[in-house]
Amino acid sequence: MKPLIFLSEIIFAGLVLIYLYFQKILIHIICIYRDSKSPFKNDPDFLEINNVTVTKNYVTISGYKHLVSQCGNKNAEEKNTIIMMGGIPSNPSESLYWMAAELCSKDSNLLIYIVHLPFYESYSKINLDKDQTYAKHDANVLPFNRKIDMRKVRVDSKFSHANQAVSTYKIIKKLGINKANFVGHDRGVVVFENLLLNHPEIFISFSRGAQIWDYFESEWLALAPKICVGPPHGFFIAPFQLKFLFSIITFFKLPFGITEIQQNLKNAIRGSEAYDRITHLIFKANNPSKDFLLKFRQTMLQTNSLTEVKNRAYLKKVDIKIMQFQGEDEFKYGKNGKLISDQPYFGIYNLFKNEVEDLYPGCIGQEKVKKRENLLEEKKHYKKLKLLPNSKMHTFALIPKSAHFNVIENPKGCANAVYDFIKS
Repeated sequence: MKPLIFLSEIIFAGLVLIYLYFQKILIHIICIYRDSKSPFKNDPDFLEINNVTVTKNYVTISGYKHLVSQCGNKNAEEKNTIIMMGGIPSNPSESLYWMAAELCSKDSNLLIYIVHLPFYESYSKINLDKDQTYAKHDANVLPFNRKIDMRKVRVDSKFSHANQAVSTYKIIKKLGINKANFVGHDRGVVVFENLLLNHPEIFISFSRGAQIWDYFESEWLALAPKICVGPPHGFFIAPFQLKFLFSIITFFKLPFGITEIQQNLKNAIRGSEAYDRITHLIFKANNPSKDFLLKFRQTMLQTNSLTEVKNRAYLKKVDIKIMQFQGEDEFKYGKNGKLISDQPYFGIYNLFKNEVEDLYPGCIGQEKVKKRENLLEEKKHYKKLKLLPNSKMHTFALIPKSAHFNVIENPKGCANAVYDFIKS
C-alpha cells in the first residue's frame, strides 16, 4: 500500500502545483488592479488611512533592520502607548493598519507601534548553518494526512516564537519604551506571550486576537483539515499545502470557509478602505511570496498548538490584565452549510471552556435555536460574552461580522473592544 500512497501524494502535489501556478498569475494581475487606488500602492513609507498617518521606520538590532510602523501622538503617556503585532498568511503589519487608524481616530492621545513579525521582512534570509537546531514537530501530507517525522530537519532558530520574542524585547528597549499595552493577533499573540513570560514588567495589559487559549484536546488535531479546531500547523510545513488550503477555504469555502468579508462589504467602492480590506484578505493573502512561505515553514517546524497551550498554564499566574477579542462568526454555518474558520468559543469544540459561559451548548456550529442570548452584553460595535466566575480573562469580546481575521474584517469593532478594555 505504501507505494500507492506515495504515488497518490506525488500526483496530488503535481495537480495542486498546476492549480497554484495559474492562480498566482490571475491573482497577481487582480492585486495590481485593486491596489492601484489604495494607499499601499508601491509600498510607501507614509500611509494615509482614514485621515491617520502611518509612518514606516526601522530599528536596527545586531545589524538587522526590523520594520516598526507608527501612528498617533509622539508625546503620549505610558498608559496611552500601544504595541501591536500581527500574523500570517497576510502581511503582518498591513493587516493591523486599519485597526491602528481606528484607535488613533478614537483617541488623539494614543501612540501606536506596529512591530513587524520579527524576521518576516522581505529582505530577511533563512540561515540553516548558524546553529545545530532541529525541527520539533511532524508534518502532515495531503491528501491522506500522512505524518512525516521532521526531527532530523535543520531549522533557523530565529524564526521560533521564543526567539522572536527576544528580538521584540530588544526592539522595545531601543524605542525607549518601559511599559505599554500589548495587542497581538494570530502569531503576534504567541510572540507576545513568550515576551510576557520573561518580561511581565513591561506589560500594562495584553489583548489577544484570534488565538486559542489554555484548553485543547489532542484528538482534535486528527479532525483537520475537514474540521479545524485551532490552526493545523502540521499542514503548513509544506508551503504549497498552505497556499492550496488557504485558496480553497477562501474561494470555494471547502472543506470549511475562512471569511464572509466579501458578502459583508459587497457594496465597497474601489479606492475605499473597505475595498482595500477585501483586497488584503481575499487576494493579497492568497499571493504570498515563496520566501514568505519558507519563513513560515521555519516557524511551524518549531511550534504547534499543544506546545503553545501548555505555555499558557504559566500565563494564568501572571498578574497582568488580559482580554480576548474573537470573531463572532467563528464556527458559524456559511451559506453552503460548511463551518466558518477554526477557533470556536462554544459547544463541543470550545477552546475557551475555562473562561466563558457556553453560548451554544452541545453544538458543533452556531445553531440559532440553542443560542443563549442572555450571556451577551451589547457594546458599541462589539459584544461582551459572560465570563465564568474563575476566568483569567478580564473581558471576552465578540466582534460582529468577523471570524479569524477580525482585525481586517471589522477593525472598528476590534478597536472599540480593545480601547474599552485598556481604559477600564
